[in-house]
Amino acid sequence: MNNKLIPICGLLLFAFSSTIAQHPQARDSGSMPPEGVITGMIIDADLNQPMEYANVVLFRKTDSSMVTGTVTNIDGEFKLEELPFGMYYLKTHFIGYKKLNINDIKIYPQQKSIDLGTIKLKQISENLEEVEISADRSLIEYKIDKKVINVSQDINSAGGSAIEALENTPSVNVDIEGNVSLRGSSNFTVLIDGRPSVLEGSDALQQIPANTIEQIEIITNPSARYDPDGIAGIINVILKKQTKPGFNGIVNASVATGNKYSSDFLLNYRTGKTNIFGGANYYYREMKITGEWEQQTYSEDTTAYLISDIERVKIPNGYSFNAGLDYYFDKKSALSFLGEYGYYNFERNFNSNLFSYTSPVSSDKYSIAESSMKRDGNYYNIATNFIHKFDDNGHELSAMAYFSEKKSDVVEDMDEYTVDDNWVITDDEPSGIRTEEDGNSSEFRIKADYSKPVRKEGRIEAGYQTRMNYQNNKYKYYEFDVSQNIWVNSEKDNNEMDFTRNIHSLYFIFSDNLKKFHYQLGLRGEYTYRNIENEQSHDVYEINRIDLFPTIHLSRQFPNDHQLMASYSRRINRPSGRYLDPFPNYLNSYNIRIGNPGLKPEYIDSYELGYQKRLISSLISVEAYYRITNDKITMVRTLLEDGVMMITFENLDKDYALGMEIMANITATKWLQIDASINLYNYRLEGEIINENVERNSNNFDGRLNTIFKFNKNTRLQIIGNYKGPSVTVQGEREGYFAANIAFRKDFFKSNLTTILKVSDIFGTMKYDYITTGEGFYSDNNIKRESQIITLSLSYRINNYKKEKQRDEKMDIDFEEDL
Repeated sequence: MNNKLIPICGLLLFAFSSTIAQHPQARDSGSMPPEGVITGMIIDADLNQPMEYANVVLFRKTDSSMVTGTVTNIDGEFKLEELPFGMYYLKTHFIGYKKLNINDIKIYPQQKSIDLGTIKLKQISENLEEVEISADRSLIEYKIDKKVINVSQDINSAGGSAIEALENTPSVNVDIEGNVSLRGSSNFTVLIDGRPSVLEGSDALQQIPANTIEQIEIITNPSARYDPDGIAGIINVILKKQTKPGFNGIVNASVATGNKYSSDFLLNYRTGKTNIFGGANYYYREMKITGEWEQQTYSEDTTAYLISDIERVKIPNGYSFNAGLDYYFDKKSALSFLGEYGYYNFERNFNSNLFSYTSPVSSDKYSIAESSMKRDGNYYNIATNFIHKFDDNGHELSAMAYFSEKKSDVVEDMDEYTVDDNWVITDDEPSGIRTEEDGNSSEFRIKADYSKPVRKEGRIEAGYQTRMNYQNNKYKYYEFDVSQNIWVNSEKDNNEMDFTRNIHSLYFIFSDNLKKFHYQLGLRGEYTYRNIENEQSHDVYEINRIDLFPTIHLSRQFPNDHQLMASYSRRINRPSGRYLDPFPNYLNSYNIRIGNPGLKPEYIDSYELGYQKRLISSLISVEAYYRITNDKITMVRTLLEDGVMMITFENLDKDYALGMEIMANITATKWLQIDASINLYNYRLEGEIINENVERNSNNFDGRLNTIFKFNKNTRLQIIGNYKGPSVTVQGEREGYFAANIAFRKDFFKSNLTTILKVSDIFGTMKYDYITTGEGFYSDNNIKRESQIITLSLSYRINNYKKEKQRDEKMDIDFEEDL
């Protein structure tokens, strides 16, 4: 597909839609020009936060005919213009909230402009057979530019990490080993409260307890304000934080079958202009994986077979402490300080029974391989934030400084014992390999952002950022000396690498309305300096590069709750030091990994076209997307002459993902909430690997169904089903798999104590088959994750940690149940 076709089609669709769905506009009966203006801001009454994309509709009082309508912007603000003089009433609403009417709005020559001030929408509460049911936010909110997961509504994630919360999220897939991918790509940026994470990707998400998370934002086409890193976009984790006066907190604990434990707490105290908060968490989770592996290698007229049973145990564990202080100088200025210290530990124990033989000449060999890996270290980060609001219309200045440091020690042991055909050890002096890696890394960031309204509805945004990264890795290789019973270092196989990358960024965004369209144009420029120094090489691996990253966002609001949006963004994936280090890293006696310092970054062109329709208290969302990745970084396996498999990384030409997501948030009855999504996409690879043309293609299907049964105010049941369809890679293919979870929640003591009992993978179907082929080899992996895990979670709130509802009686308002 021509990559210019998508934006052209999007623009044509916008133009076509504007000709067939104009807003009905009231006409002035006299000669007076329509000069009336109505403005206001909509916020969540419980959270005191602006509500983006809330619906605002104006009606004529005489005949209740609709005059015009709009949606709120990112700051919750709205403006209705060119209104004839007369009497009106206004309705505001958002899915999951009560409708709010504002009556007796008068516009006349002496009062052309009406400011309705702050309008607070309240979440729905209802009665079912005279039993009160608490109002809840939807588990997933589908906003026009992002998806928001309200983790507190996800019973199944209790006692787990952010990864468990993402298992139930559209656009996201979590594989058997807990690796996260966003729209088919495992390369994305993780932010925590809008700040970078010390750890990366799935490792970062594994560290965050789900009980401490308020929301997770999935942003697949960010604006120029964000870093352009990550193929698939951004996962922004928003942690819980209180602002109401006094002392309050929450304590969580969970235990699960198979040695899984976690606990955490959050405490908050606010008085006057000061807000102090802090918390801690601890987790230990064992995950067992079993399977079978078969490899065939070909040389002339002989085929060598290697068959293995696999038993693997992964053990992520660690703890962290965090604390912070907010100081409010006045209503317009605030300063925050935050800090975190933690320890992380990822362990992996891998045991396998190996049977190797050759054909046609039989040469049988039996052995037991035992390997272990431990990657652990300490980390800390500190940050300070400042914000000043010049007025209440979005004119503001903010600044942030951030520093983090991480230590990482990796030790891998690999032992292989010779056994007979009954798996009895015949030689108790194993061949052994040990590798050690001592790593230190740091990151420093400083940034400033400025925004100012211009003209009637326009806005300019600009900002600057510097980020400086440094990483040092020392690598050592050992072999076991049986005669001395010690590990002997092989100095010729040692290595040390220094990795430096500094990036300086500037961005500018302009947004405004053009008739019925809202548009946002952005451009981000980045200068990158990168240098790699390797102890074993005198080659210089240095780059100085300037990149430009344009973004375009268009939106159109129609009557009767229709929304349409199109966007484009250019992104980048810069290879990390692990991918670039050219020195061999011995994984075991059969596999080595070698980085490629000549790797180029991936450049991504991402297009999206989205549509939303609200149906009473339900929502339908459709998103079409097209993503082109240039210079695709791909893992390549090559069979060496000595039979060892070499794993390295190469730039493929391109890959393409063209697909559509259909999502629905349905309130079927007062006691049943259904959230479902399907993702249909075509994935295609093109390029050349090891002097061979590669062209792979697959049609993929992923589906998710989440149902919540609300029995009464304090009792509910959640059932989730996920299906991930088969797909292809450069050198192979993967089969699909299905999994289902169930969870039951019960609240006690006026909802201050919550208990949750859940069972994960209740049918034991979380498994898949993965095949890899290449010149001279074939391998087949069949893997199954531990299933039917039972988890019990407890949560206790101190001084009603939930935010209290507030009332605003300054306006003549009526509330309607949005059912």
